[in-house]
Amino acid sequence: MPESAASPPLLDCRQIGVRFGGVVALQGVDFDIRPGEVHGLVGCNGAGKSTLMKVLAGVVPEYTGEIQIDGKPVRLHSPREALAQKIAMVYQELSGIGALSVAENLCLGRQPTSFGRIDWSRMNREAAASLAELDIQIDVRRRLDSYPLVIRQMVEIARGLHSGARVLILDEPTSALSLPEALRLFELIGKLKTRGVAMVFISHFLEDVLAICDRVTILRDGRLLQTRPAQELDRATILHQMVGEERESAADEKTEITLPPAATGAPRLAMRGLQHAGQFADVTLDVKPGECLGLYGFVGAGHQELMHALAGAIKPDRGDVTLDGHALRLGDVPSAVRQGVVFVAADRAQTLARRAPIAHNVTLAHLKRALGGWIVWNREYHVCQPLLERVGCRPPNPSLRAGSLSGGNQQKVVLAKWLLGPIKVLLLEEPTRGMDVHAKAEVMELVAQQKRAGAAVILASTEPELILAHSDRIATFARGRMTRQFSGQRVTKQDLMHHAEDDGTG
Repeated sequence: MPESAASPPLLDCRQIGVRFGGVVALQGVDFDIRPGEVHGLVGCNGAGKSTLMKVLAGVVPEYTGEIQIDGKPVRLHSPREALAQKIAMVYQELSGIGALSVAENLCLGRQPTSFGRIDWSRMNREAAASLAELDIQIDVRRRLDSYPLVIRQMVEIARGLHSGARVLILDEPTSALSLPEALRLFELIGKLKTRGVAMVFISHFLEDVLAICDRVTILRDGRLLQTRPAQELDRATILHQMVGEERESAADEKTEITLPPAATGAPRLAMRGLQHAGQFADVTLDVKPGECLGLYGFVGAGHQELMHALAGAIKPDRGDVTLDGHALRLGDVPSAVRQGVVFVAADRAQTLARRAPIAHNVTLAHLKRALGGWIVWNREYHVCQPLLERVGCRPPNPSLRAGSLSGGNQQKVVLAKWLLGPIKVLLLEEPTRGMDVHAKAEVMELVAQQKRAGAAVILASTEPELILAHSDRIATFARGRMTRQFSGQRVTKQDLMHHAEDDGTG
């Protein structure tokens, strides 16, 4: 523990509770952090980590309980108020503007001026001096996106400090970094500790948590399990606490499974040596007709980015993909769709026009096949209606705006859209995100129907229970590389999580 262990908390949260509609996201959570401390926050997906940190960052203003800073109660209604209280959050999806210089990013909103105009020389000097204090020696005049990810992450941290932050929230800061880059980030965190900066370290990489944190708080299902000094914990203990033994019975809540023997025959889709710099490298996998290949990893592991490449949204730097033995044109979404490779993205905004009627969404990808030469509302309605009934969309009204439906029914509309055309390969990225248990079961039954009809399914998720419940084979990913394949054997949730935090060196 640091010297600050005996000092009073800089930030103290007491009995924090958050509800989203009827769903309890946090219930009675206590959390505190002291000056010069790195406090780890761990838990499975849905445990409440992000919600708690968004409360502290002012992003979730509706909460119960009390927050104190320096012993004084505060209410955080917005990110601006959180920043005024010297709390800054460094999100995993870095918010820096790549087209601007490092100096512009560092001073964004606080640019020094002279006679009403930005003083560029002074801004560059101040930015360079701020970074030099952290031993970051770079050309601040260069565009931010010209630097590797670890530098951009450091600039984001420096930006928070430049705003005067005393509490830094680091959300999955090492998820996309190589081991040497992560070690460089740890050096920076060590320097900040000596300056008295309090840091919350959120990560699925438990080895990183144990290496850098002074204390660790474990959440499960929106509740606090325990807070203990990191030196009293090991990875196995944390995993056991995160996963738990009491599980509610639900179709996608499996914590172990015995996978069937590997299917025989020619693959429907085969990847060989696929790579895209900074996202995934050297991926060789295949999936057969009527099979579901599960891809598991934490956010930023590369498995979700791989799905975008297979769908044609990202063009890999190298490697090739074949569909039924023939080369698939990479980086071309329309070509992939025509050949029966369809994608259901985690962000429904990518595959759903929320303001448009359901009928437009269903027919959009196959206008000529569905409607002929002319788009006629009557014809569009009659094409759409039976598809909505087939997928169990409620209500099955083609004229409703797609955005008015629940998350589960929106996903059914996306699946209905693809039923108009041939489905040879169904790519699913977090297909049940934000759904209740019943909606999840309905959507995954639609997927099972496609699998039984001979479609090859690739399911990418950060939810191990979903992967275990629906996969015939499983591949785990960590930091852009495939770390393990499972087939014809017993696999547990702990197995998946263990290999998802493996950096490939052992």
